[in-house]
Amino acid sequence: MSLTQEVHRPPLRTRSTDDPAVVAEQRADDYSNHVVPLTARVGRWQLTMSYWSLLSAMVWLFYGALAASLYGTTDALIAIGVSVVTYSLMAHLFTRWSLRSGLNTTLLSRRMFGVLGASLTALLVAATTTYYAVFESSTLAVAFQHYTPSWDIRIWYAIIVVAMLPLMLGGVQTWMAKLNAVLLPLYVVGIIAAVIAAAVRFPAASDWTSFSGIIPSEARALPGWLLASVLYMGCYLNMLMNVDFARLAKKEDDGFHRNVTFGWVFYVCLFGVNGAVGIFLVRAAIPDQPAAETGVVQAILASLGVAGLILIVASQARINSLNYYQSSANWGRLITNLFGVRVNRILLVVVSSAVVFLLMLTDVFSYLQSALTWQGVFVVSWVGIMLTHYALVPEDRASGPEFRALRLPRATWGLGVWVLASALGIYLVEAPGVPAALAGTAQLVALMVSAVLYGVLVLARRSSARTHADPRDEVDDPAAVWAECHRCAKSYVVVEMDREPLAGGAPVCDECATASLVPGRG
Repeated sequence: MSLTQEVHRPPLRTRSTDDPAVVAEQRADDYSNHVVPLTARVGRWQLTMSYWSLLSAMVWLFYGALAASLYGTTDALIAIGVSVVTYSLMAHLFTRWSLRSGLNTTLLSRRMFGVLGASLTALLVAATTTYYAVFESSTLAVAFQHYTPSWDIRIWYAIIVVAMLPLMLGGVQTWMAKLNAVLLPLYVVGIIAAVIAAAVRFPAASDWTSFSGIIPSEARALPGWLLASVLYMGCYLNMLMNVDFARLAKKEDDGFHRNVTFGWVFYVCLFGVNGAVGIFLVRAAIPDQPAAETGVVQAILASLGVAGLILIVASQARINSLNYYQSSANWGRLITNLFGVRVNRILLVVVSSAVVFLLMLTDVFSYLQSALTWQGVFVVSWVGIMLTHYALVPEDRASGPEFRALRLPRATWGLGVWVLASALGIYLVEAPGVPAALAGTAQLVALMVSAVLYGVLVLARRSSARTHADPRDEVDDPAAVWAECHRCAKSYVVVEMDREPLAGGAPVCDECATASLVPGRG
């Protein structure tokens, strides 16, 4: 930009309140491609009930049962304790970072991976939550088929996808919290009832703590509790979900959310209670069967009968509200980043439902472990890089890193570190001849390699964002002033606004700035 253009750049057209058009538009989208302004943040219990839909996923009971089946009940419980502590510590950091900045996972990781590279974050979350929607919906179909053995299970697949669809259309700002607040007590009562019924009905229930696992101690390359802890690292996706929800929190609720909504209270319930219940139910109801994805369902139905089916329906409605919400939001971010267009979230939910149904036809249980492992490796590498950046770049802690599309490169060396660490982890899992100790801790290796390599990169390069006239310098409080975008004519908080050099320095919102980078849409 020439000096003349810089001096005569268009002035900011500001306002001191939200743009009504933006508020109406973002009621369903929850600012999926924008910074969440302070005025759009939601109350503590509204956010808690929305995020706590995670608590009722059958996968948490399955993880406990699987860890105990492999390494024994004692080692599984130790691993659960280790996971509660480590997840709570990470959540403490990610909650504060996202709450202060108002950034989702894609925007938060742009500084590390570049504008285009951060699209891989959106793809990872979208694909993984779509997969979990497939898994949870398939679990529900298995439960229904238990009572209609003559029906083709594909009929239940279709019924469940169609029946669940209306529950998935709300966002955090609308009725997601109301849905989950109603169903949470039902889930809690159901789980308590299942435990009591199993203890009364099955004599094997009293021996659930003595099981030593199907893998003998001498066949384990490392202690069972460590291997089980690595197994739980496959759930690091929670850190990305943590970021996507914490951005909607009010700043005055910081302490509550770091301890309750996303912190130790949450993980004691998520891993501690659910894991122990999963171990107990499977060891009590089906002790002679190996832990399988459908084992928890069988154990609940064996314990409670039809009441167990009601419990499973409630749990799946809760967790799928989150799965579809995250899936549709992140598919939308990916489309915006790659093609520069915005797709209505309702349409994305409908399309996601169709994709879920088609994937259900592939027998999701047959590739569960491989999918969890591959996704887990990419997720733990992401977490390793983000934690390292937070530790080594103090200027990005207070209000978040630079994320505006016109100030960052399309891709960075950090993206290469992410891909390299993930590829190494997948190689350790899949390649023949890899020592058992490395194969069994592939996710831990990927975490350490990503952190070390990215740390070296930061210390060696210390890349800086591009500089040109910044709207943030033109107002007293960028978080409390809105400015109009010259492209969409809507006003967004100045924190995300930039000046577009190729448009004479006209102010532009980040979504439009991102779209301008797509070939043919500049």
